[in-house]
Amino acid sequence: PIISSAQKVKASHKLKAQTSKIVSSFKNPTMACTMQRQYAGHKDGIWEVTVGRTGQPIIATASADHTARVMAMESGKCLLQYIGHSGSVNSVRFHPTIDLALTASGDCSAHIWQAAVNWDIPKRQSSSEDLSIDRTPTNASGLNDDQEEPPTLRTPVRELLGHTGVVMAADWLPGAEQLVTASWDRTANLYDAETGEIIHTLCGHDQELTHVATHHAQKLCVTSSRDSTFRLWDFREPIHSVSVFQGHT
Repeated sequence: PIISSAQKVKASHKLKAQTSKIVSSFKNPTMACTMQRQYAGHKDGIWEVTVGRTGQPIIATASADHTARVMAMESGKCLLQYIGHSGSVNSVRFHPTIDLALTASGDCSAHIWQAAVNWDIPKRQSSSEDLSIDRTPTNASGLNDDQEEPPTLRTPVRELLGHTGVVMAADWLPGAEQLVTASWDRTANLYDAETGEIIHTLCGHDQELTHVATHHAQKLCVTSSRDSTFRLWDFREPIHSVSVFQGHT
């Protein structure tokens, strides 16, 4: 059948209209963003920020100044400072159900520490071996000299050892009975969170590991590496399996 010019033009306009709708659906909506709050106090770069579990309006920061901080989300007040590491704190994760935090560090270790906070911090508090006041100034970023000084925690609940290189990240597996670390020694370690013992060392990457992230509901984790690959590790069966993904150059 012969298609008239009018039909062709109509079809062309219809196609353009449909294409226009598709393109417009990918455009970002117009919005205005403003900074609501600044969280200051660290004396060096901040590598990671994480939020507390539901019902806990807190955030935690991991910094190259060898500390991790727990801060009130609304006020920006530092509620707790962890100074148990002797190297850069590279990552921080809250326990999913109780007041614990997990940090990874340049000192080749990961720490589990008590992240219970006091919302009514007094101006002065007596020091002890584990919970004390950090007397160093916290106004490196222009904070008020009269700001309340946060409690400082020095001793972890559990120290996770075994890596021979910088530990870049650590994350809880679902249920938080186990956790995984990623290190510059080219391995990831699966730990028993209660005992601190290594259950399994995950080998295979050809260069330093840069990150690890776990699935929120399944015993799965992904590690990334400078070898241009990332690996999916499956811990759901007694014999652990791994899938290798490559694409980056």
